[in-house]
Amino acid sequence: MHWFSRLFRKSTVERQLDAELSFHLEQQIADYVAQGMILEEARRRAQIELGGVEQIKEKVRDAHRENYIHDIFRDLRYAIRSLTRDRRFALTAIFTLALGIGASTVIFSICYNLLFNAFAARDARQLAMPAFQYGASPVPVSFELRDIASIREQNHVFEDLAAYNPHYGPVLVNDGKIVYKVEHAYVTANAFDFYGVPPLHGRGIVPDDGKPGAPAVFVMSYNAWQGEFSTATNIVGKTFTVEGKPRVLVGIMPPRFQMFGGGQMIWMPFDNASDANERAYILARVKRGVSLEQASADFAVMIARLAQGRPKDTFQPTRMVSVTNIFLGSAGIGDGPWNAEFDLKQMLYILFAAVTMLLFIACGNVANLLLARATAREREIAVRSALGATRGRLTRQLLTEGSVLALGAAGLGCIFAYWGTKLAAARFGEQWHVGRRMGYEAVIGLNPAVLLFALSTTILITLLCGLAPALHVVSRDLNPRMSGASKGVNSGFRHSRLRVALVVGQLALSIVLLIGAGLLIRSLHKMTHVELGFNPQNLAFAYAEPPRGHVQTHEQQDALQNNVMQRLKSLPDVSDVAITDAVPGLTIGSLNKITVPGSTHFEDGGLPGASENLPDTLGLHLLRGRWFSRVECNSGQYLTVINHTLAHDFFGDADPVGQKIEVKSFAVSHELRDVSFQIVGVFADAKNHGILQPTWPQAYIPHTIQGNIGYTIGGALLLRTRVSPGSLTHVIGEQFLAVDHDVIPDEPLVLKDWYDSNIYSVPQTRAMMVTPLAVVGVLLVMAGIFSVMAYTVSLQTHEIGVRMALGAQRNEILRMVFRKGLGLILTGVLIGTLASFWLMRFLASQIWGVSSADPLTFSVVVLLITAVGLFACWLPARRATQVDPMTAIRYE
Repeated sequence: MHWFSRLFRKSTVERQLDAELSFHLEQQIADYVAQGMILEEARRRAQIELGGVEQIKEKVRDAHRENYIHDIFRDLRYAIRSLTRDRRFALTAIFTLALGIGASTVIFSICYNLLFNAFAARDARQLAMPAFQYGASPVPVSFELRDIASIREQNHVFEDLAAYNPHYGPVLVNDGKIVYKVEHAYVTANAFDFYGVPPLHGRGIVPDDGKPGAPAVFVMSYNAWQGEFSTATNIVGKTFTVEGKPRVLVGIMPPRFQMFGGGQMIWMPFDNASDANERAYILARVKRGVSLEQASADFAVMIARLAQGRPKDTFQPTRMVSVTNIFLGSAGIGDGPWNAEFDLKQMLYILFAAVTMLLFIACGNVANLLLARATAREREIAVRSALGATRGRLTRQLLTEGSVLALGAAGLGCIFAYWGTKLAAARFGEQWHVGRRMGYEAVIGLNPAVLLFALSTTILITLLCGLAPALHVVSRDLNPRMSGASKGVNSGFRHSRLRVALVVGQLALSIVLLIGAGLLIRSLHKMTHVELGFNPQNLAFAYAEPPRGHVQTHEQQDALQNNVMQRLKSLPDVSDVAITDAVPGLTIGSLNKITVPGSTHFEDGGLPGASENLPDTLGLHLLRGRWFSRVECNSGQYLTVINHTLAHDFFGDADPVGQKIEVKSFAVSHELRDVSFQIVGVFADAKNHGILQPTWPQAYIPHTIQGNIGYTIGGALLLRTRVSPGSLTHVIGEQFLAVDHDVIPDEPLVLKDWYDSNIYSVPQTRAMMVTPLAVVGVLLVMAGIFSVMAYTVSLQTHEIGVRMALGAQRNEILRMVFRKGLGLILTGVLIGTLASFWLMRFLASQIWGVSSADPLTFSVVVLLITAVGLFACWLPARRATQVDPMTAIRYE
């Protein structure tokens, strides 16, 4: 019978074995009877010669291959029964491992999708862009289309290249019934073929669409189709009016496609003839085998040739940079200096390291539990060994229990990973812009390969963790365990060095995790409590765009803004409205060279226009002098109110009121001339170039001075509201349209919300992802310390009883337990603190306003871990003081 058949016909195999043994026994008896023995003697001699029937059966079974499988099933059944009896141990171990699997899978999936699968393009790893270095960040450089065509002709290192220009600002799209306001971008006609993402419906833009006389077309994003155009059906092939020009919608792109100006809703082709002087960003696919250094060198040669042909034009030094480094580095977090501190790739590496530490802590904790369980079962193991179980058999049984734990944890870990990834995707997709220029092509989801890796790693580590205690127990002399001699006065830590080493390692790793989380939280607190110099609550920045190609005179702009401002002031939910062209905390207004009469020293400074009531609306604090009045503002007098930085740079501690500043090349009536402004006041510094950056010199002037305002129509309106500005979006837009129905009112910029989503969201997400890992690590460490100390107390129960019988007080017993626990804690704290001093320097790029060796953070973490460790020691120490001396003396 084949071994596989015997596996499922065990009773038949046993009957056949019994029949075969009976046949041989009866045959031997018959032989002895034939030799003249009586039947009883013949039976006795035959049984002696044959040997023990059960022993023979065991040897026969061992020779069968299926016996190993039966042993495995028996081990599994025994392991399940054993773990079911000790539910607290089983649930703790499974939950601990599941947390490690779930957390590591979530973080590993995020890292994988953002680092290796961030773009939907064909051969995305070959994509590169020309960029210049801005501090530590590469920033893409734009070129004129005629130069891009020349670069394509001279190119030797690129398979192909495309170009795009994301026009930040909406256009009107009219389907004949509804007018939609959408973000747009222009692309070269080969851009969609170059990127290699097939459309969801219809087709993309093709090279023929860029030829002179070609029909005007455009392509729509998936988000626009599902959002603004959700009521439209069968719209591919329909003609829309875009910027006053009929265009045919030829395709809709899939959800993941967001390149060529992330966040754009429609894409249109450049006109190769009329748009030759338009500027665009280059996206190139580097040939295989060509390094970025070689591509940069070749590109530099092409730029040098262009510069020779046009000596009056300036061509900025550039190098080819991988799109991953651009969009996932500090430049990819967002536009502007307020985000230049943060590097997304660096943050992903830190998250990867943090979750790896947590996985090691979880596996170390389970190893500790398995070791404690195996050691506590020494009597049972000794008895089984005495009954004939080999050390290999015992080791296999203990490993089987570890396997059951690992499989249970794998199932629960998959559930944690699934829901954890969903939560992470919601956080990334809704609250964290993963790079405006990249858009949202990176899909945060559960990656099967990453999940398989996390499960395999965890199961392997668990088996190794189970093997260590199994070998530790079965390799020792088991005879003393039979008599209970293992629990004596001198047991102490003698048999728990491995457990102590594991707990010390867990303590050190948790210190590193907690200090990293503490630095991130401290940095976030510093950011959110920066002194802005104004009150951002219920403050909104409202503006409108003129139709493309529409020009308004300065008088028309003044009339529009004044009429809209009066209408907004009459709203019951609006407390005040002012005019300015500088976004508070973010922009400084028009950038100019500023000096004072008689000085050769110049400084770059902002010269924003403002109305007379800006200090009240914004909440600026005047230090000296006054603000210009309504009469002075309406008459366009050359007055200015400067900030403290500008006053200190040019006047020191002297009073600048009444003095003058000179502005070089100031635009007046479309002419550039040097003008002077008389200082009438000084206001306290307010953030004006990113809330995380130092304040720049700034001088407010009347907004009515001709030529100054150029941000939008007549500048923008700054509103202070009594309710959330977001609830007034529609009402504010109506006021613009009521004055001029041709303008395009944009959604008001709610400053507090903008800060939260664009500045604070990245550090918030980072802190939110690392902090739970650190907290879980601390809880696991507390469980590890408790298990070690509880095990130590159980080993010393006999010793404690003897001490108490000889007169030891409960306080002395407490001190004895605490002394051993404190030594373990301090060792782990010391190692972890020293490791943190070295490792935290890698976190320096992710924190702001806090040193990587911040004394407060280190002190709080050390005290916290020490307190947690002492509490974990107190529980078994308290139990030790309640030992009855007589019971303890008899304790085995």
